[in-house]
Amino acid sequence: MLSHRADRIEASGIRRIFELVSSMEDPINLSIGQAHFDVPDAVKEAAIEAIREGFNRYTVTQGLPELNDAVLARLHERYGYQGRESLITSGVSGGLMLGFMGLLDPGDRVLLPDPYFTMYPVLAGMVSAEVDTYDCYPGTPLTEELLEAQLHPKTRLILINSPSNPTGRTLTAPELRAVGAVAERHDLIVMSDEIYDDFVYDGPFESAAKYIEPERLLLLGGFSKTYGMPGWRMGWAAGPVALIDAMRKMQQFSFVCAPSIAQKACLVALQTSMDHEIESYRRKREMLMAGLSEHYEIACPGGSFYMFPALPAGVGGAAFSERALERNLLIVPGKAFSARDTHFRLSFAAEDAVLERGIVALRELAESFREG
Repeated sequence: MLSHRADRIEASGIRRIFELVSSMEDPINLSIGQAHFDVPDAVKEAAIEAIREGFNRYTVTQGLPELNDAVLARLHERYGYQGRESLITSGVSGGLMLGFMGLLDPGDRVLLPDPYFTMYPVLAGMVSAEVDTYDCYPGTPLTEELLEAQLHPKTRLILINSPSNPTGRTLTAPELRAVGAVAERHDLIVMSDEIYDDFVYDGPFESAAKYIEPERLLLLGGFSKTYGMPGWRMGWAAGPVALIDAMRKMQQFSFVCAPSIAQKACLVALQTSMDHEIESYRRKREMLMAGLSEHYEIACPGGSFYMFPALPAGVGGAAFSERALERNLLIVPGKAFSARDTHFRLSFAAEDAVLERGIVALRELAESFREG
């Protein structure tokens, strides 16, 4: 009865954890992939005012002109971006889907990082594209040679994600230049998922927009993480005119447009400082690194609100997760994001008290595996 496409998709292990949380009493939830703080009051009020003023109908498919203008102005101010076209999407997830649909035909190949956000390979399968991966584990430099070794004659797209979900890795200027050089040499498009661009802790964020020419770059970003509004489904895409136009047409016949009242509120969001929240996440990162580094091998994340510790030697992700559940602790096995089963993801988007309990539980876990 179902299509082959639907049959090929397995439910996300992360979604299963969401369902598990509802049945647990006071869990130590370090699995969550969303900021724990709430939407700023001024942004809430802008949404409420839009409702009261009757701004509850469709907008143009591309999104409010003034919001697109604000997104492009922000990209130009921050990174010198020279592109002229953008589209307001239904979350970065919506932008990813439209981008894959606009760039990939059946049999084309996309080069993804490993570890990767769980949606990437699934979306490739939904458009009948094939997946190759390049090693993007912390500690492995992203070089032209590494990328070249994974290219295929039918490769059309390279996807990068910085700051990364699940590792928190941030790509450097030389690494982004390497991606751009390979894309130029092989006439490829680069899709850069930058949803965590505001969550950087060790210096200014290096956007692909600074190092890759606009005509071969699709930039994806959004409002969900920075402003605590993942349920509002607000993202944006900026890129070549022909590609954005194609994505606009496909949005017209799928998502139609991003939520109208949220578009109004995001105009206020772009004028709202989140420095306090970002600084608190820097401190949370330091808390976890101080509490866990003696017990786990961890590359300190440069951004996002995730870290990707190595599993204890000889232990698989399933066994580790089961033992964690016995302590009411929820983490995500690294196998959900990778071909390898060597790490696990934890999120520090949580209250300090939860993180403190998590540190205790994770230390106990490490000790329990050492004892056998």
